[in-house]
Amino acid sequence: MMVLFPKTWFDNRWPVWAARFLWFLSRLVRTKVIGFDRSKQFPASLFAHWHGDELVLLPCFSYLGISLLVSHSKDGEIMAKAARTLGYRVTRGSSSRGAVGGLLALLKEVRGGHNTALAVDGPRGPRGVCKPGIVRLAQKTGAPLFPMGVASSRKFVFKKTWNKVYLPLPFSRQVIYLMEPLYFPEKADPEEMEALCRHVEEELRHAQQEAQRVLECCH
Repeated sequence: MMVLFPKTWFDNRWPVWAARFLWFLSRLVRTKVIGFDRSKQFPASLFAHWHGDELVLLPCFSYLGISLLVSHSKDGEIMAKAARTLGYRVTRGSSSRGAVGGLLALLKEVRGGHNTALAVDGPRGPRGVCKPGIVRLAQKTGAPLFPMGVASSRKFVFKKTWNKVYLPLPFSRQVIYLMEPLYFPEKADPEEMEALCRHVEEELRHAQQEAQRVLECCH
């Protein structure tokens, strides 16, 4: 049997098709974004979100030149290709404890004037627990950190994934809510860092609650 396309061709192309599908799907969802304009008054901002919200946020903030940190894993390679298709700047690395290279690369991005988004409970959870990477990045750059919350009226949840990633369904509604920016002291001991991470978690939960409140009010 003649093979028209090698397997590597499909491996390289399907993340591109998936990204375009996400972009098309996002046009079938009524989306309201609240608070993003506040970030435009700063040279560069940090956006914090939970793992699981990626498939909503990626197409909604496409082609704005935002920098993302993507792991070196197989799943990360797929995410990197999809993100680049949607106009993101991609840095490879990790935000977990001890992953200095990834954070240094993001530090360079922020100091170069590029907004940066980071899932704070990565790269492998536990879900809903903020790691110190995003706080350290805010400390070293002085950039404001905007916690982001998402609420969707109807969605399909991939239940077998650790982060419960989901897709909004066509013709549903969703709200993306950015809280007021957070700032952090330049230095923090381990106990203080723990408290700062818990504060980020609290603000992310608050952002999600506000997104849900707006969604219900607009129904």
